[in-house]
Amino acid sequence: MTELSILFVNDINNEKLLTYFINDDEIKDYFKIHNFNGKKKEMLLVPKQYLKDSKDTLLISISEISNDFDACYLGAVARTKINSECNITYETGLVDFSQVESFTLGMLLSGYKFDKYLSKKNNSEEITLDKSIVKSEQQITRDAIYFVRDLVNTPTLDKTPEYFIDEVKKLIQNEDISLDIHNKEWLQNEGFGGVIGVSQGSAKEPYLLVGEYNKSAKFKVSIIGKGVLFDTGGYSLKSPSGMETMKTDMAGAATAWGIIKLAAAFKLDIGVKVFTPLVENMVSSTAIRPGDVLTMRNKKTIEVLNTDAEGRLIMADALAYASEENPNLLCDVATLTGASYVALGLDIGAVFSNDMSIANNFVDANRNGVESYHALPLHKSYKKLVKSDIADLKNTGGRFGGAITAALILEEFVNDVPWIHLDMAGPARSRNNNPLTPTGGTGFGIIGFINFLKTLS
Repeated sequence: MTELSILFVNDINNEKLLTYFINDDEIKDYFKIHNFNGKKKEMLLVPKQYLKDSKDTLLISISEISNDFDACYLGAVARTKINSECNITYETGLVDFSQVESFTLGMLLSGYKFDKYLSKKNNSEEITLDKSIVKSEQQITRDAIYFVRDLVNTPTLDKTPEYFIDEVKKLIQNEDISLDIHNKEWLQNEGFGGVIGVSQGSAKEPYLLVGEYNKSAKFKVSIIGKGVLFDTGGYSLKSPSGMETMKTDMAGAATAWGIIKLAAAFKLDIGVKVFTPLVENMVSSTAIRPGDVLTMRNKKTIEVLNTDAEGRLIMADALAYASEENPNLLCDVATLTGASYVALGLDIGAVFSNDMSIANNFVDANRNGVESYHALPLHKSYKKLVKSDIADLKNTGGRFGGAITAALILEEFVNDVPWIHLDMAGPARSRNNNPLTPTGGTGFGIIGFINFLKTLS
């Protein structure tokens, strides 16, 4: 395996830069021939014969790199420029690169590939980042994000509830995290009407997975993750194209387990408890119909007018159940509404809270970070849009403000506990290949939540 050095630069006229090379005039000519000006995001591979330390060196311009996302993306791009097996080290003595850790994370994430179902595997060249430049946090973060990506990308034919459970067991096996698995009979007995209702059209039985880290901690956070393993829309059937990516609809559940994994691995001084209902939303003679009324865990009733608004039904049950323990903070993460990415696009997570200071703190914890978030209002006058004539609530508030009305429905089940809701329907899935997030699951939300939870510990 060859050795490769990465040298970060911000000015090719820096006299100190020239000290790395054998001949000043030769390297200046090399820069000119390859049109390397040291501008934003430019890269140039310099063969070792030009270097004093006789090691191939990749020059990377970091001029105008001012936030963690740009640095992370730059690292991912750099990874794609390396086309041979090599061990990589950094030379950081030339410039101060404060986002070097994000750059490294980008290089790690860029190595992801999902070739499980390819008859011919993708045998891309492997790189090794020297142990001196990779921190354990970065490696663990990468592994957690890979866990989410793999689960999201796995077809639902194989991604049964039991498969999901087995993958969770593997993820947490080396951590001090308890796991309780609740089956259909338990859910029925405990009054989880939303989970039972959504799942009853499927041959696959529902589950509720509960995991807990640091039970004795004074400050406790509960996280609910939406686990719809596949969403046909039920009788409010999605279009064929709209259904193509619905194996993604369990990204919230996978993300919740990624979060608790990191909380335990990083030994955060808070308690974290995860609740993930697992269901399929299918069409059959036993599926719920528009107009049906479900009784939820907290005894509130919901009229189901749109069976494709199913995520809020299972989330409502889990929120009500988790709130009974009165945690210091209740969170949820879900691919909940198309309205969220109509509002914010495909790269920004929508954050809601019954206390705007909490939402703002979440956004602030990730400002200029690898992931982007924006707080949206729980506009109280919209509550009338989700009131039913025959039940306490209806499960849809209509076309306009759909992300807000969905969040308002969830708020009815948090029992006045401080609560934050992340709708990540847009960024949970990449629609095209790019160096950082290839098409498919992204693992969005893990970094954002960990950054936020660190401010609480």
